[in-house]
Amino acid sequence: MFKGIRKEGVEFFNLLLESDEFNIELGKVALAAGRLEAEIILYYFRNGVKDDLQHKTLGQLIKIGEKRDLLEKNLKNALELICLQRNYLTHNIYALFIDLIDETILERSNLLDTDVITYTDRAWQLRVNLIDLANLISKH
Repeated sequence: MFKGIRKEGVEFFNLLLESDEFNIELGKVALAAGRLEAEIILYYFRNGVKDDLQHKTLGQLIKIGEKRDLLEKNLKNALELICLQRNYLTHNIYALFIDLIDETILERSNLLDTDVITYTDRAWQLRVNLIDLANLISKH
């Protein structure tokens, strides 16, 4: 399928859309992120938070934990980083390829069609990190 041909912008985005492997991994990222959010909510409930948290975003949940002093510094930093990575991959990827946002977490320049594999690997690693954080929080 891949030939090592240069693909950038919307053309590369379309390769991602066509890649079953990438989209399967991206779906798993969404599921893992949902689990992380649920584990954070359960952790907050175990620690006396009575607020309605069911419709809060990951970013909002992090702020609630910080405000109530429920997150250790390293955990807070890890959650903020993973939130940034998740948002970038799930909400901003098209914006990246049409130059609406800066190239920071993911590359948009000098891409080859084979970089779909790199993007798939990045999604896989993000999923693993989301699961690891959810497991950590579930034990708190």
